[in-house]
Amino acid sequence: MKAFLDAWLTEVPMGFSQELAGMVKLAQAAAMPEPEKALCFQLEVGGGLHGVFWVLVSAEKLAELLMAARVTADGMDPRRDAQLWEGMLRQVAERTAKAVGKTSGATVSIASVREAPFPAGEKFAFYELRFGEVIVPIGFADRTEKPKMKEAFNPRGVDLLLDIELDASLRFGSREMPLGEVLELGPGDVVQLERHVTDPVDLIVGDKIVARGEVVLVNGNFGLRVTEVAEPRKSLESIRCLF
Repeated sequence: MKAFLDAWLTEVPMGFSQELAGMVKLAQAAAMPEPEKALCFQLEVGGGLHGVFWVLVSAEKLAELLMAARVTADGMDPRRDAQLWEGMLRQVAERTAKAVGKTSGATVSIASVREAPFPAGEKFAFYELRFGEVIVPIGFADRTEKPKMKEAFNPRGVDLLLDIELDASLRFGSREMPLGEVLELGPGDVVQLERHVTDPVDLIVGDKIVARGEVVLVNGNFGLRVTEVAEPRKSLESIRCLF
């Protein structure tokens, strides 16, 4: 079983139970919802896994589920139900991405969750969502995979430079300030940067960004947990100005 689907099946019961404020169970089924009577959503997955993941659900049974959970009070409204379902899928998708990251050590992200046409010929796994007396046919198709490793970048002569020590620094953000404001700075003043506290910080070599990540503490010292790196060729370009 693929990593994303495996994690998804684990996270669905808890995630949907929280969203619907009631116990949700997931069980395998023999048949999937009829495509012409179903909603199809596509999740775009990036990072340590990339590709797409499809969720197919019976539109009629989804309406019953939302009413049974008292999310809606009246009958079927395709547009409203699709929007509510999209929100639920996004929550479960984010839980799944975190779970995959914990087991694989890779950063997995959800780029988008959107209603999409039914992917003809795609192989789905069939399940049933059970919420009280309501049984909702649902299907999942996983087209995510690990990115293919690029060929190693090793231009002729680069081995001679590999032992050279370079100064690296972290950049949390920046801001342009008039000289007058700089001269007026004193103890206790706060300089607001353009970057949010949740944004990744930059690892700088020379004047080039070679990696980004999150700040961590290592034995009482600041450290950087790398979440993305520049392509090798761009990393090498960052040290040109040093020679």
